[in-house]
Amino acid sequence: MHCYQVWRTYSLANQKRKTHLALLCECLAVGDEYAADLPDRLKAETLDWQALVWLAGACLVTPALAGALQRKGLFTLIPAEVQEVLSTIQNLNYARNDILSNQLISISTALNQIGIQPVLLKGAIALTSGQYPGAEDRVVGDLDLLVPDEQIEAATTALAEIGYEVQDEYAKWVLPSHLKNHHHGFPLMHPSLLVKVELHRRIQKDKADDALLSMALHCKPYSFTNTATVLIPDPATRLLHNMLHCQISDRQRAKQVLNLRQVLEFAALSEHYKATPELQVPNLLNRLRPVRHIVLAEYWSQATHWFNAPYPGQLPRYAYKTQKLWLLEKVATQPGWYKLFASLNWLSLLPGRLPNFIKKLWIMPSYFPLKIKALLKG
Repeated sequence: MHCYQVWRTYSLANQKRKTHLALLCECLAVGDEYAADLPDRLKAETLDWQALVWLAGACLVTPALAGALQRKGLFTLIPAEVQEVLSTIQNLNYARNDILSNQLISISTALNQIGIQPVLLKGAIALTSGQYPGAEDRVVGDLDLLVPDEQIEAATTALAEIGYEVQDEYAKWVLPSHLKNHHHGFPLMHPSLLVKVELHRRIQKDKADDALLSMALHCKPYSFTNTATVLIPDPATRLLHNMLHCQISDRQRAKQVLNLRQVLEFAALSEHYKATPELQVPNLLNRLRPVRHIVLAEYWSQATHWFNAPYPGQLPRYAYKTQKLWLLEKVATQPGWYKLFASLNWLSLLPGRLPNFIKKLWIMPSYFPLKIKALLKG
C-alpha cells in the first residue's frame, strides 16, 4: 500500500506539472485569440496560481505572462494578489531592461568612437523599439554584440576604458587556444551593475553554420541617440540564430530541453514577420546546412504546439513529431527525466573536454564533485 501511495503521489504531481505547463503556454501563445473557456479556467478557485507562477519564473517568462494576459484582456480576471505579483515582477524586469538599455547606449557610443557599429544579437535586440508584441517583457540575460573579428581586441579595450573588465573566474578556466577559436571573447562585467557583455566574432558557434547564416546577413541601422548607432539583423537571421543557438550551441536538442523563453521568442518572431519574403521556407533552408533542416522542423513544431505559431506549409514535417513532443513534455514535467538526459549529454561531451578538465582539476580539485552535485540537483 505504501508503494502505491508513493506512486500515486508522484503521478499526481507529474500530471499537475503537465496541466500547468499547458495552461502557461496557452496564456503565452502568440496572437490575441484564445479558447472560449480560458477565462473560466483562469478564474477557477481550484487553479494553483502559486505553482503556475513558480513554473513561469523557472522558465524566465513571468514578465511575458503578465504582458500576454494584459494584451489579451485577461489580466483583471486573475486573483488580485496574483496580479500584484506579476505586475511587480514585470516592473522589476522593466527596470532591469532600462539599466541594460542605458549600458547598451554607453557601450555603443564607445564602439562608435573607434569606428565600430555593433550588430545586436538575441536579447539585446529586445531593448530597441519597434519589435514584436511582448518584446519589452523579454528577460534579457546579457548583451551579445557582433563586431568584426579583426577589431575584437580594440572593442574589448574600448569597453575596458568605460569600466568593463574580465573576471578572473572566466580567465583562469579557458585555455588561450580555445578562446582564439571561440565565437566570442571573454565575458566583460560591469564593476558595479549586474551587466555582462559578450563581444562576438561570429554569430554562431559552429563555423559551418555561421558561414551560411552570415552569407545572407542584412542589417539596418538603429539609433538610440544622436551619438549611439547599432545594427539590427534581418528577421530571417534572427529566427535562424534563435533556433541554432538554442538547439545546437546550448545543446538543448540533445538534452531534450523545452526552453519556453527561446521558443516563445521564435514563435513571436515567426508570427510578427510572417509576411516578410525573407521568411519564406526556401530562403530559410538555403541558409542552413541540410543536417539542420530537421532541427528547424522540430523547433517550429514546438512553437506551433505550445505557442500556436502557424506552421509553414512549405516546411516538411518530420516523421517523429508526436514522439518528440511527448518526450520534451516528459523532460519538462518530470525531474527524473531531465536529470537523465542532462547527465547523458554531459557524459557524451566528456572525451573532448578532458584537456580542460585536467586544468580545472589542477586549479579547483572540487570541480567534479560540484558538477555532479549540480547535475543531480537539476
